[in-house]
Amino acid sequence: MAVRIALDAVGGDNAPREVLLGAREVVREGLIEVILVGPPRVVQPYIDELALPPERCRLHPAEEVVGMDETASHSLRKRDSSIQAGLRLVVEGQADAFLSAGNTGAIMAAALLAFGRLEGVKRPPLAAVLPGRGGPVFLVDAGANVDCSSEQLLQFALLAECFVSLDRGIERPRVALLSNGEEAHKGNEVVKRAHQMLAASGLRFVGNVEGKDILQNMADVVVADGFLGNVALKAMEGTVKVIFQLLRKEIGSSVRRKTGALLLRSALSAVKERMDYSKIGAAPLLGLNGLAFVSHGRSRAPAFANGIRLAARAVEHDIVRAMRASLAPYGEKRSGT
Repeated sequence: MAVRIALDAVGGDNAPREVLLGAREVVREGLIEVILVGPPRVVQPYIDELALPPERCRLHPAEEVVGMDETASHSLRKRDSSIQAGLRLVVEGQADAFLSAGNTGAIMAAALLAFGRLEGVKRPPLAAVLPGRGGPVFLVDAGANVDCSSEQLLQFALLAECFVSLDRGIERPRVALLSNGEEAHKGNEVVKRAHQMLAASGLRFVGNVEGKDILQNMADVVVADGFLGNVALKAMEGTVKVIFQLLRKEIGSSVRRKTGALLLRSALSAVKERMDYSKIGAAPLLGLNGLAFVSHGRSRAPAFANGIRLAARAVEHDIVRAMRASLAPYGEKRSGT
C-alpha cells in the first residue's frame, strides 16, 4: 500500500502552484499518494492545469486558510482550515502524515491538539536539518519552545537521535549540546545540568559545541532550547544570504572579477546548491502521536517534493513507535522502576 501524505495546498508564499508541482514530481514516481487539502475553487484549477493523476493525487476540501501573520490561538478557531483538515485526515487514518509550508505556530498548535504528545513528552520540539560541511546536521529545538528545562533538552536529544538514526541509517548518531563554550562547566545552569544528564544517558554524547561549530559536523544532532536554536538558525540563514549578496556585488565591480567568477562558476554553484534548504524539504515536529512536517515558507516545488519524501520515509520507518520506545527507558528511570 502506498504511503499517503496530506499536503496543505495553500500553505506558503508560493502556494498553490509550487505545492502542486512538487506533488506532481513525487506522484509520478508511483510510490506515494498525495492528498491535497484546500479550497476547491483555489486548488482545482491548478490540478486541471498540471494534469495531476486523480488516482495518485486527490483533493480534500477545506474552505479556510490560515494567514502567515495570524496567532496560533486565532488560527485554532478556523476548524475548516487546510491545516486542521489535513491533520484530521491523519487522525482519522485517511493519511499517514501531514506537511505544510504555512504558519509554523498554527501548525504546531493544531498538531499538538490533534495528535497529543507521546507519553512523558512535556513540549514537542521542532527540528531543523542544516547543510553541514560534511553532511546534514539536525538542530533541535529550532523554535518551538523558548524556555526549556534540562530534562526537556534530554528529551529533545532522545527524540532527535531516534529520528536521525532511522532516517539517515546512522546506528548511533553523535549528539552535542549547544553552549557558549566546549567545556562541561560552560553555559547557564540548565545547560550545565543537561550536559550531566546527556553524559549519563547512554546516547553517543560528544559534549558541548559552540555556534561556530554547528555546521562543522562535529555532531549529527545539536540540542538547544528553542530560543537559542532559533537565534542560531536565523543567524546562519542571514549570514549565508549576506555572503552571496556581497559576492554578487564584488564580482560585478570590475571586468577582472567577472572573469575570475566565470572560472569559479561551477564551484560557487556547488556551494550554493549545498546550502539550499530545498534539498531537505521539511522539518519534523517530534514527540507527537502523529507525524507533522513544516516546510520553509518560501519553498518551491523541489522543496515540497523532498518534504513529501521525508514524510514518507518517516512513515515507512514507523518513527512515532520508535520515538515512543526511545523515551521508555528514561520514563522508567524517572519513575524509579
